[in-house]
Amino acid sequence: MTDPSTLKSGFEGLVEIFRTLRGPEGCPWDRAQTHQSLLPYLREESVEVAEAVAANDPLHLAEELGDVLLQVLLHAQIAAESGAFTIDDVIKILSEKMIRRHPHVFGNAQVENSNEVIAQWEKIKAEEKLKAGGNLQVSLLDKVSKDQPALSRAQELQRRAAKAGFRWPNLIQALAKVHEELSEFLGEDPSSPKQQEELGDLLFAVVALGREAGLSAEEALVQGNAKFERRFRALERHAGGSDSLKALGKDELLSLWERTKTTNTPQNALA
Repeated sequence: MTDPSTLKSGFEGLVEIFRTLRGPEGCPWDRAQTHQSLLPYLREESVEVAEAVAANDPLHLAEELGDVLLQVLLHAQIAAESGAFTIDDVIKILSEKMIRRHPHVFGNAQVENSNEVIAQWEKIKAEEKLKAGGNLQVSLLDKVSKDQPALSRAQELQRRAAKAGFRWPNLIQALAKVHEELSEFLGEDPSSPKQQEELGDLLFAVVALGREAGLSAEEALVQGNAKFERRFRALERHAGGSDSLKALGKDELLSLWERTKTTNTPQNALA
């Protein structure tokens, strides 16, 4: 057993905790993990960070950022054991990258706004790749991971395409595209496989509408999911439980839902 009072404080102590967890006398679960097995947890923790931001809850956000840091430190410890790299390498690489890609802060470069910062960042990144002996990307979409959830991947595909000017000129035209795709979806036979394709086009158009409005579809859906969950749980309570809810007729259910929407707030929904 490791005496926690012997651990150092701060970041150094945190690194030591993960070294101990992965050690011979550590935790069986932690020792069993690999880079691959940890990926679902990293995605899950990232979503929970977004939920904490949406809830405007600083203490919850601090906790969730800690959970993301947990994943970073565990990956680094696994890599250290194989001799691939250490957490010190991660910090060194990140520090050098941030200095190199911010010459307007750590050098003499001049930028006027955030758009120029982004353009400068991409230019420096391309130069780094060539210097390392790589080739420039064949497509702007090459680095969009296929492992991302579909909604966030749609956002990233559109963000990268927009770098080449491939975007709607304004919000009105983006909204018109949503109406167009909705019409095409409704025009398909429900038994036709084409309706699935049209639903995908509609969802993609909605993501584009969010982009043009300066909104994140991913964060909007996180908030929408949370709102639905609050209201549905309140609906179950007002009905007297989930079994009672199932016994309600359609009209009763809709009436109770509308009543729940007008009386349910984040405060009383969580009471």
